[in-house]
Amino acid sequence: MSRLHKKKPISEKKKQRAVAENTTDLSAISSGFSSSKSAIVASSLKAKSEKSLTDEKAGEPNFFQKAMDFFREVKMELKKVTWPTRKQTTGTTIVVIIFVFVIAVFLGLFDYSLSKLVQVVLT
Repeated sequence: MSRLHKKKPISEKKKQRAVAENTTDLSAISSGFSSSKSAIVASSLKAKSEKSLTDEKAGEPNFFQKAMDFFREVKMELKKVTWPTRKQTTGTTIVVIIFVFVIAVFLGLFDYSLSKLVQVVLT
């Protein structure tokens, strides 16, 4: 399973916000009931949400499980890579080396000519 398809863990702030929204929604819905009934329903929903938060924390993978998942995904992605042939790699390496030498010669000549120009102007 790739990383894009995994369900991302919810941050603590989002969890608290969701719990707060659930209790406020409940109070708006249960305004027609007596106060004792709404308190009972609110407390039961709050208890359920707190249990789900503790269950999610217990179900989180530890460092080693996360590392193993990461390396498993790396292996899967590397299988998808189209590697260049030896001939392609050699050809592009030669092109890069030639390009570096051409730029080095150009910059060397440019630097030499500017240094001579500065010497002529200053003397």
